[in-house]
Amino acid sequence: MLDERAFARATAFVASHLGEPLCLADIAAAACISRFHFARLFRARTGSSPMAYVMRLRLERAREMLAREDGCIADTAAALGFYDQSHFTRTFRRIHGIPPRVFRIRSRCATASIAHPQPLPDAHP
Repeated sequence: MLDERAFARATAFVASHLGEPLCLADIAAAACISRFHFARLFRARTGSSPMAYVMRLRLERAREMLAREDGCIADTAAALGFYDQSHFTRTFRRIHGIPPRVFRIRSRCATASIAHPQPLPDAHP
């Protein structure tokens, strides 16, 4: 199993380089383990491949950015290391079932309704 220090180095490296192109060799080098051995140990520890972990983190960060920032979707895609907006949109839709634009609209509507709840109708006849 991947020891705690190597795992922490690898995950810290991924988190700090999330918007950059990442490959297995870079992440394994941060953990100071050969890439094939690292991939095997990482999968045994987390249940997913290192690159699936990177994608999951990118999509989690995308959800946060879409919900709170006003930038365009292409900027979000670029900031998170996707090749282009189309790649980001396809990936986001495949995982979340809706495109990023719809997610942004829904999350903003949910936030607005929490911040400004609709008044209850009067119960008096």
